[in-house]
Amino acid sequence: GAFKMDTLIDLNWSSQEATKPFKAVLPAERLFFGETDGSSFPNGGLRATHTAAAFTTWDRSSPCFVYEKVLRIPCSFVTHLGACIDDKTPLLRSNDAVNREGLRLLKAVNIGTDAKQIHSFLGWEQEFFVIKADLYRRRPDLVNCGRTLIGQLPTRNQQADLNYFAPVPEAVHVLLYNILAVMLRLGCPMAVSHNEVAPAQHEMSPIYCQATFSSDNNVLFMEVATNEAAKLGLAVLFHEKPFAGINGSGKHNNWSIGTDTGLNFFYPGKTDPARELFVIGNACLAYGLMQHNDLVRCAVAHAGNDHRLGAQEAPPAIISLYPGTGFEAHVDSIIAGGPLLGYLAEKKTADTKATAAMPAPCGVEDRNRTAPFPFCGNRFEFRAVGSSQNCSFPIAMCNTMMASGMAHLASLIE
Repeated sequence: GAFKMDTLIDLNWSSQEATKPFKAVLPAERLFFGETDGSSFPNGGLRATHTAAAFTTWDRSSPCFVYEKVLRIPCSFVTHLGACIDDKTPLLRSNDAVNREGLRLLKAVNIGTDAKQIHSFLGWEQEFFVIKADLYRRRPDLVNCGRTLIGQLPTRNQQADLNYFAPVPEAVHVLLYNILAVMLRLGCPMAVSHNEVAPAQHEMSPIYCQATFSSDNNVLFMEVATNEAAKLGLAVLFHEKPFAGINGSGKHNNWSIGTDTGLNFFYPGKTDPARELFVIGNACLAYGLMQHNDLVRCAVAHAGNDHRLGAQEAPPAIISLYPGTGFEAHVDSIIAGGPLLGYLAEKKTADTKATAAMPAPCGVEDRNRTAPFPFCGNRFEFRAVGSSQNCSFPIAMCNTMMASGMAHLASLIE
């Protein structure tokens, strides 16, 4: 993320002096709008030094907050001609598209017609490595490239995957707790933290929320983690593949679409309309992903992440949808002339066959860690997102392909 700081002072324009005194003030226009040089940002040729104006405008879907004594206001960033040169604005536009086409589709199928708003939701799982800061500074390849370019595997690296869920080292435990405390004060409650598979690799995840707010929280998380690590003599690595020969890091995006009345397009509910909406949601997603597969792939394509995709720890670079074997059987049944409502999302239990431990409730479908887009009970998990990425653009592509599928199905019905 990028930010610009304005001080809350201004001249006292009521003064008759030529050199006017200044005073502390809260100018409302500075809270809502700002202007800067757009040509100095990566902009794909949309701005040049002779056409440089760009503007920030408050993103009202993401709450402002105070961090390190500075009031931070999430913004959209557009050029003088209204072209976006940030990751946030495409997400905001995609939210509008999902809302527009989703409400249109609900009206067409006569389900949930009392809904006034449709939202996209996101829960991210941030993976990262933690190493000692002095060792980090002694590696110019890590400092300048984010990953090692030379070296060899240590004697003990990732054999037998013994690190996953192992006890967190004490120094890292302090770091994770400090990050949790700071994020909680900033309005982002972290729900999970644990060791990951590779040595020195860890993960933290928050409670999910509206996608724009959640994406901003993730950018904030990476900043907080970096700052808190420095205080403890540690360094956090967000590169997707900082070390050869062991797992890299991703940022799984758990994404769903729902109404303001509580309907979820990706949850096979207990009523006939909810079950029908689940089939409709899957159909829209499958169509959108088929039509716009290249956009979804491009959303996670960059130098760091392409070192990771297709390896042991990550989904293939080919984007595919996995709704589950049960739902696939239901689709085959529909094609053969079966009922649309034949899919019964009955949760099962995994029996421990031990009297001291009760059976564990299972999801509707098994977990598929290979697929880039597997179904996870009430959401789809976009597993191909890289650990250093801003969630905004990948989720914007998810929303866009979903809106495309909704628009296509609504057109067919209309």
